[in-house]
Amino acid sequence: MKRRNFIHAAALGAGILAAPIPILGREIFTEELLNPGMDVATKKVMADVALNTARSLGATYADARIGRYLNQYVFTREKMVQNTVNTESFGIGIRVIANGTWGFASTNDVTADGIKKATELAVSVAKANSKITSFDDCSTRIMF
Repeated sequence: MKRRNFIHAAALGAGILAAPIPILGREIFTEELLNPGMDVATKKVMADVALNTARSLGATYADARIGRYLNQYVFTREKMVQNTVNTESFGIGIRVIANGTWGFASTNDVTADGIKKATELAVSVAKANSKITSFDDCSTRIMF
């Protein structure tokens, strides 16, 4: 690689890193970091949507995890802070057991309809997995 191409590529990479682009999640302002997000009563209602949907679709086990993840990225160059970016990821993950196998789905659409669709997907994944995972057909042979 020629020196000129290296300098061009390094400058381009440094410019991308210094840009205020949210890497993962939604960019938020510092004032929003103290916002607690969804209250506990609303989280319980949303979790109930997932659990009741899973039960109605035939799941024998279900759990729902609502998470809010805050990240802060600090970009430096030559011992100087160039930029900081705060991001937030918010969503729900649903795990189920249906027909004896696991299924999982997640969504960042934390509304009743979004959670219901994700739960339906998790149950359908579990049921699809049960078709290819048959423990009755498995046998272990020990040969000496």
